[in-house]
Amino acid sequence: MLTVAIIISLVLFSLGFIVTPGNAKYLLSGYNTMSEADRAKMDIVSYVKFFKRFHIFLGISELAGVLILNAINTNLASGFMIMYPLLAYVYMIAVGNRYYTGTSGQRVGTYIVMAILIVVVVGVGYLMFTGMKNSEIFLTTRTLEIKGLSGMKIAREDVTDFTVTDSLPDISSKANGFAAGEFAKGAFKTDDGRIVRLYINKKSHPFLLIRTVGDEIYFSSDAVSATELYNQLKAWKSR
Repeated sequence: MLTVAIIISLVLFSLGFIVTPGNAKYLLSGYNTMSEADRAKMDIVSYVKFFKRFHIFLGISELAGVLILNAINTNLASGFMIMYPLLAYVYMIAVGNRYYTGTSGQRVGTYIVMAILIVVVVGVGYLMFTGMKNSEIFLTTRTLEIKGLSGMKIAREDVTDFTVTDSLPDISSKANGFAAGEFAKGAFKTDDGRIVRLYINKKSHPFLLIRTVGDEIYFSSDAVSATELYNQLKAWKSR
């Protein structure tokens, strides 16, 4: 996570030095699509100064915030790393309107962009909130259900084996899953090319390994131990 935070911070910081009044009509989103008449109504020199200060501060504060929060709680640090820049850009768009003295139609377009970005912020926030909660295992007469983000149902006859393990396979990338802070949920690709499913809270181990006809599933939660789940599965499978 810290590597990602450093990369994001460097990109944000660098943006403050890339855009200038001279190249803004080529590089600055929104301004580059304006007509010459609309560009004349924008104080581009003052806006670029604001743009530079904003991105320099954002790049520095992004990394500082992640480092501070990571020392307290990894989940908070991951949430901050993603949500903070999105919220900051809502602020930048709102303040950026001050530098434009043109038609109200152009301002309405800005408000639409802000509204879209706010919807994205809410969606990402909800994903982070649901992703950073323990998954749960529920056993019914015929199925094993993993509830939570990227959950799944497994027929009892498809569960072929289960055990408790102290280790996870070496993961190379996400195939179709969520990974932030201490949580990983969904399908992940291993270094040797296999696809496994993780529903884990990394602070909670050992892990319950469930093998099915088509999947290899690793599960952990700080609400219930892997050993307790193993005993529940053993009783469930023997019915």
